[in-house]
Amino acid sequence: MRKIYWAFGFALVAIGLLFPWFDPVTTPRFNALNFPIAHSAYFWPGHFAFFSYGTAAIIVTGLGFAAWCMKKDLAVFCVGLLLLMGAMTFFLQITSWEPTWLKMALDGREDFQHCYHLEVAYSIPDIFVRSPARGLLAPVEALSGRFWAGTASLGSGWVCFCAGALWICAAGVSQMKEWTRLKIVLLGFAILVVLLGALQLWRPIAAERLLASAEMKETRGAFPDAAKDVRRAMAIDEWQRLRPACFVQLGNLYQKMNLPEGPEILFARALVFQSRGLTEEALFYYGQAADEGDPELRRVALVEKAGLASRYAATLYKQGRIGEASRYWLVSMEAVPDRSNGFFGAGRAFLDMADYSTAIKYFETVFHKTSQPCLLSDIENDLGDCWYKLGDPNLARKYYAASYKRHVRSNFRALKTLTESYYR
Repeated sequence: MRKIYWAFGFALVAIGLLFPWFDPVTTPRFNALNFPIAHSAYFWPGHFAFFSYGTAAIIVTGLGFAAWCMKKDLAVFCVGLLLLMGAMTFFLQITSWEPTWLKMALDGREDFQHCYHLEVAYSIPDIFVRSPARGLLAPVEALSGRFWAGTASLGSGWVCFCAGALWICAAGVSQMKEWTRLKIVLLGFAILVVLLGALQLWRPIAAERLLASAEMKETRGAFPDAAKDVRRAMAIDEWQRLRPACFVQLGNLYQKMNLPEGPEILFARALVFQSRGLTEEALFYYGQAADEGDPELRRVALVEKAGLASRYAATLYKQGRIGEASRYWLVSMEAVPDRSNGFFGAGRAFLDMADYSTAIKYFETVFHKTSQPCLLSDIENDLGDCWYKLGDPNLARKYYAASYKRHVRSNFRALKTLTESYYR
């Protein structure tokens, strides 16, 4: 019974390594074996990364298995704690000290919501499907918001891994006889957790304090000092360089200081035009800010331009102005080619304009930009429509069937079109 009890924990850890750890909508899934340690975000992982959380977990678990065979209960307990620390470090990596992962998850959230609402407008039955992006919908401002969004980005593999690590700890404690040494070990691990947490969290905490100080100085009229604090916050915490708020704040401060018109001022002006509903002017100034700014401002400006163009295109599409909508989706694709919403929207527009070959080109591109089953099933259904209109009903039915199988519980549209294709 003792062997079964311990083996169950190691089995949970092994299973957790194979299932996704990082699993937000539209972005590719990463498990522990291909999620790199201390690396910025990128799309479409390989099957294995040597310096990954999975590699470290395999080594530690191997030591734990050896300790289990030697009946070293305290060592088994320490292995469980080390595995939990690895899971904690992973969570803090995506939310704190390598926030490009969290930004990718939030961009994927917006990407999916755009495609999802466009699909709802096109197909009424899908309105009953709850959006898989619901956990990432809240605005992310402070560090607590980053933690909440990071939690929504975690996959089942991370949860299973943590459960296995806790089970291993419990297995070690259940057979423990050296309680004095256990207290020493717990104290040592508590100190280590505090040190590691402080090392990984000091940057976002310090940046938030600097931004609060900048707001106070701005209210007192000390605009140059406020701008310096904003710049320091951006230098300390990469998250502040990935979002528009700090660039807008700098643009407003530079205007109050009567400085020459720079990229930050252009970026802030674009946001003002966007708030007034002047889309064309906002897109123009986002483009100007991207052309004149540094690489970090350019990236943020292009993301904002792509998002605004996609949202405006969706509005035009729902109003029946399909040709204009396709033009703005092309603007979104040009600004940020990695996002899927522009390709999805353009494909839908060209499908409605009966340009089926062009629609197929855009729909097939989305397959390389998302791993979300709900979205993929809708794309396969659209491809079926295109091929049916092009006179290939057999290929169309293959796409309809694939769509229905991929998301059988919610994709009523695929079943409807598959059935109708036999009676057309």
